[in-house]
Amino acid sequence: MARGTVLGRLGWKIGEVAEITAETPKVSSIAIDVPDWQGHLAGQHVDVRLTAEDGYQAQRSYSIASAPEDRRVTITVERLDDGEVSPYLVGELSARDKIELRGPIGGFFVWRAPGDRPLLLIAGGSGVVPLMAMIRHRAAARDRTPVRLLYSSRTFEDVIYREQLERLAAEDPSLDVRHTLTRSHPDG
Repeated sequence: MARGTVLGRLGWKIGEVAEITAETPKVSSIAIDVPDWQGHLAGQHVDVRLTAEDGYQAQRSYSIASAPEDRRVTITVERLDDGEVSPYLVGELSARDKIELRGPIGGFFVWRAPGDRPLLLIAGGSGVVPLMAMIRHRAAARDRTPVRLLYSSRTFEDVIYREQLERLAAEDPSLDVRHTLTRSHPDG
């Protein structure tokens, strides 16, 4: 399994976009097939690098959203209108496009199943991405460590992974998902 890594030892890999899923109007998940992927831990991230035709390069770090058990590396990206990388990833990237990435990176904020004590996860907006990797890892490992996710979003439409979180919580009473909304509230 992957461990926290030193950037100097990591090389860039070329992955192929397998699937793009719209999570909200401004957020998409990008599943990438990466040859020779050595695996990752729930909570790690990758660097993504884009190279323009004139040779200009821009790179950003994105948390890995997929469980370590998944054969693909999935990142979830929020489009920032004034961003340099996210508008391309969310608005222009297509299945079968090539994408350059490096990782996995980080080992400070990771979680491994089985857990030995209850887990409290707190996120706002796209900060839920590494926590979702932990929740997916827990589900894939059939771990029943009690987990509570407190997740704040602007509106109910901005809740990333809403349907999957609802489904996982309905299937597993030891997963408790609570939402707070800062701009509006759901009907009812």
